[in-house]
Amino acid sequence: MKKDFLYVVLASALPALGNFVAVAMALRHLDPDWLGKSYALLAFFYIAIDLFNFGSPRIFTVERIRARVSTLIFLDVLSATGSTLVFASVGFWLTKTGLFAQPRFIWTLFVAPACYGLSHFSLGVLRLYGRSGTVCAISTVSAMSRVAIVALVVSQHRLQPMLPDLLLLVEAAYGAMMLLAYIATASVGNRRPADFASYPDAKQFDPWTFPYREFFKENRKEILGSWYSNAIFSGAKFADIMIVTVILGPAAAALYRGVKSVHNLAFNSGQAFALVVSGRLARAGLSLQRVSGAMAVAGGIGGLGLLVLASWIALRVHLFPTALLGAPALQFGFLFAAFLGAGVIFVCRIFSLHVFAVNRRVFVGISSVEVGASLMLVTVLSYGFGLIGATSGIALAGGVVLALSVSFSRKLMVAA
Repeated sequence: MKKDFLYVVLASALPALGNFVAVAMALRHLDPDWLGKSYALLAFFYIAIDLFNFGSPRIFTVERIRARVSTLIFLDVLSATGSTLVFASVGFWLTKTGLFAQPRFIWTLFVAPACYGLSHFSLGVLRLYGRSGTVCAISTVSAMSRVAIVALVVSQHRLQPMLPDLLLLVEAAYGAMMLLAYIATASVGNRRPADFASYPDAKQFDPWTFPYREFFKENRKEILGSWYSNAIFSGAKFADIMIVTVILGPAAAALYRGVKSVHNLAFNSGQAFALVVSGRLARAGLSLQRVSGAMAVAGGIGGLGLLVLASWIALRVHLFPTALLGAPALQFGFLFAAFLGAGVIFVCRIFSLHVFAVNRRVFVGISSVEVGASLMLVTVLSYGFGLIGATSGIALAGGVVLALSVSFSRKLMVAA
């Protein structure tokens, strides 16, 4: 069990680290305009994926559903079909606007969402069946592939026009590997019913005779609730990249994608850290209740000092090509806003896990506020203050969410 838990943490943190390295390398060596267009297309890819992600593994955890059918892979078929239709059609139209990269090979617009869309159930069920090590291995290979692709394109500039194709093929390969791993696991019946009841008497799925209409009618609440969680919360993580692309242009969006890589690393690391300390969150909260005002101020000043130091180091080592922002003071302000957002996001993940464990309805409400506030602030501040404004918008939205989460947690502690 401890080994599986370690694999879950690594599968969350390693891909984010790999993406950060890949984005930082790409920003330093590749044409920012083409890079921004490529990342804008990839952002729409993830939105199309999440738009049709029903969260089949989450639905499969419902006991009465699991007792009736042995798999929900048919939901992933719907996911892959919907994502492919939207990404291939709307994505092709977006490439004609000049703000999104157009792949050299149009078939990648079909293959990537089709393969990735078939991985949702595989990913979740592999973890439920105790195959977190397999998931970690596939996620690590995908992360390293992104770094390898950027390194290849940097060394072979003639391949730069194929960057969107190569990035999409990595996503296609990820989905295919997950699906094959699930098929291999299910075919040998190697499950762990002690951790997750597999119900060997559940009716084997027959795609030709399965009562689809009856299934959707009986379980529409679970399906719609799971879909809402994925479509709204997951898809919104990439919508801001498209917003910045449209408002500020591809080159600015490329630099904003660098900020997002820092934020995603903080998000995944914070979530992994929250899982590690989940059993001690309540006690930590009680300890925070006893912290004096002076100690809180000292802690805040210390955290602010770390952010200033991190921003100064990032500016000195040229972590991102911030010269297009102008004066060094503006560059420092941009990096400070980026690291401030990362710090807030990291802390938010810890409190979010506590809120989710106590009251899921409140968690959904706070998460909805996070989505709406971040997209609204990024849009408004991009118009008013450019790239620094967009970056600050994420930090401000995170601050609102953190304040709500802390307030709710305090109310629970007082009530207890």
